Amino acid sequence: MRNKEALIQKIHDTKLTVGVIGLGYVGLPLAVCFAAKKVKVLGFDTSSGRVEAINSGNNYIADVNDEKLATLVQQHQLSATSDFSLLSKCDALFICVPTPLDKFKKPDMSFIEHVCGQIGANLQPGTFICLESTTYPTTTEEFVLPIIEKESGLKEGEDFWLAYSPERVDPGNKEYSTLNTPKVLGAISNDGLEIGKAIYSIAVEEIHTVSSPRIAEMVKILENTYRLVNISLINELALLAGKMNINIWEVIDAAATKPFGFQPFYPGPGIGGHCIPLDPFYLEHIARKFNFDLSMIHTAGHIDLLMAHRMTVKITSALNRQKKAINGSKILFLGVAYKPDINDERESPALKIMEEVENKGGEVSYHDPYISAVSLGSGSRFESLEMAEPVLAAADCVVITTNHKSFDADFIEKNSKLVVDLRNMIKEASDKVYKL
Repeated sequence: MRNKEALIQKIHDTKLTVGVIGLGYVGLPLAVCFAAKKVKVLGFDTSSGRVEAINSGNNYIADVNDEKLATLVQQHQLSATSDFSLLSKCDALFICVPTPLDKFKKPDMSFIEHVCGQIGANLQPGTFICLESTTYPTTTEEFVLPIIEKESGLKEGEDFWLAYSPERVDPGNKEYSTLNTPKVLGAISNDGLEIGKAIYSIAVEEIHTVSSPRIAEMVKILENTYRLVNISLINELALLAGKMNINIWEVIDAAATKPFGFQPFYPGPGIGGHCIPLDPFYLEHIARKFNFDLSMIHTAGHIDLLMAHRMTVKITSALNRQKKAINGSKILFLGVAYKPDINDERESPALKIMEEVENKGGEVSYHDPYISAVSLGSGSRFESLEMAEPVLAAADCVVITTNHKSFDADFIEKNSKLVVDLRNMIKEASDKVYKL
């Protein structure tokens, strides 16, 4: 109890030191939220570039205010390091590292495993630990806990406390940030839940507690799988509607007039970002251990995996209208971010379509005001071209893959030979506008 009482007193006096492991889209905003509340924050990252940027007061995450970060660094509220032995100086640790899929579409737990080993080797009694990385249910209790207890020789619930709280970062969202997005929290012990809520409440406005880490882990999977299933449904209906000469956008607008029982989802070239395209595979991974077949979720994921190919077919069909082959045609993509008005191309459908078009012999180029250069899985690297009349006119086909607000649909249509609009920016199809 002395460990708990000592930590509660530090929380009450705002005297604790918080460690955030992984300073990307999730970790850095969280670190800034704590530092802004006069909590000393130590950020950990294996990237020397990120560490140097933060310690110089230079921001690299669009959702973080440049001036705010610089001020917090100057005030010594926030600093960064690659020295994981300094984990021992922290009273609370938040794990915000990547959880990608491997080449077999299985969760790659190597980042979490490495971090847990480092935590265990440097853990001091009286520390609260929370995993925020997206993962499958049971990870906290059956994967993270054994590593930390083995490496530290300490016991959860007595010497330290372990919890899970799913990140809910929505890059580019101007209304909801880490500060005002409700935080779901589930801990292994009741003391851990009490301590975790007290710590998070310093930096986040609303905390919703649940009965266990696996409940909190499933919350994240539910949120994103819900979106996957519905987006995949509308994408498949959009493809059918196109064959039937039905405007799916008009259909959705009409259906949305129903004041109950319907929520509109909108079609596009595929699903991007770190979470939605990947979460179903986390869930499938754990479902297999329970001999359970997630047929609906599997189908939704399969529909999304096919979208890049289906969009390439649309580009091919549009070129065929003008008696051109995709092989040798100059194809300009407008937007490579996975959603509008952000500089994030993680899992972007645009990149997948670009790669498939390139494989079919198309001469690929792109413009994106937020992303200056991209690399494809094939190894090809491209730099963003200027949005100008000659650039549009030189392309055999212009493909709208991201609907950035800065894009002028009339300008694009006027100066292009052929447009494949995958985002409904140009409202009416015509001889030179081919819509999703």
